Amino acid sequence: MASAWNDFDFVVQMPHMAPGEKLSEVEFLKILAAYQWEAIARALGRRPPAIVNAQHERLYGSVIDVELHLGARHSMEILGEDVRVHVRNRVRFFAKKFAEGLFLIDDREIGDGELEGLESRADLRRRDGSWACMTNAFIARSGGNVRLKVFKPVGADDPDVPEMHDTPIGIVEQGRVQASGEIEPLDEKADGIVLEDRTGEAIRYRIVPESDLNGAGLVYFARYEAMMNYGERVFLGERLPWPISTELVSYLSTEHRKAYFFANASPSDSVDIRVSASLLPAGAFPAPATSLPYRVPAKLQFRIDLYRSSDNVLMASSLVRKALHVPGSAKAALNEVERLLRRLR
Repeated sequence: MASAWNDFDFVVQMPHMAPGEKLSEVEFLKILAAYQWEAIARALGRRPPAIVNAQHERLYGSVIDVELHLGARHSMEILGEDVRVHVRNRVRFFAKKFAEGLFLIDDREIGDGELEGLESRADLRRRDGSWACMTNAFIARSGGNVRLKVFKPVGADDPDVPEMHDTPIGIVEQGRVQASGEIEPLDEKADGIVLEDRTGEAIRYRIVPESDLNGAGLVYFARYEAMMNYGERVFLGERLPWPISTELVSYLSTEHRKAYFFANASPSDSVDIRVSASLLPAGAFPAPATSLPYRVPAKLQFRIDLYRSSDNVLMASSLVRKALHVPGSAKAALNEVERLLRRLR
């Protein structure tokens, strides 16, 4: 059946990894998006290059939102080199111009029994394990990256194509964030200690066509997260009264991210990154298992907004919680965290 869950897996190798010997979130999101597009193609009964509108224009699956959550058993380090990552994915269409995909993620095979009762992102959010959700709009380029139009793909009217009648949570939240700027909190209840930016200025990132554009010539959604990571590193390393070392920044590992995408940019443009951050105090989260190969002395939460430099149009917004996964042998990094905590108390 077209509405059945798809079964994917891959082995983490060095090209999928980030410094700190962990799975790269950016590369992982690329893989999840590839699985989603494959699932969409299967539902439409055609290969991805043949997904077109009624005018035979090539359509692309523009990501309008993504949410990624890693459960207590996992981290980017645990899903590290030579680990086989299993992914179950199901897509359903909305208004014949959008698709929502649900993902279950594990380092063990995912049985059909684990899929029972999973109908929406709300069901995923009630789970303790690792999961993701992604919403796509079917778009065609209209004279450049700034003007993108949504279309119905050929084949979407087929009665076997799985549909959903309620508006996907991703579309609702994306519209609310764009209108109000407010992102609903993550599941972390604790209030953090605000990290003050001593400059208050945006961080400028110049688009690099060789790495930031996809095959369609668009700035790829996963590269938005890469720009956000760049902004975090500059913020922590250059904007605080007590700069944080590059080594310590490399130990940040994503636990939960909500990201919303609103606009693209031309290859010659730049992006202005605005970052705010808070440090979650010790005791605000459970202590990691003693068997893990790292310690978690602190977590940080970031709110990041990307603006197109040429006209100040909001391109994306994200709220993300990251843990400092510091190897027990990295004494200098652990001492650095302790110094930071003392200064902020």
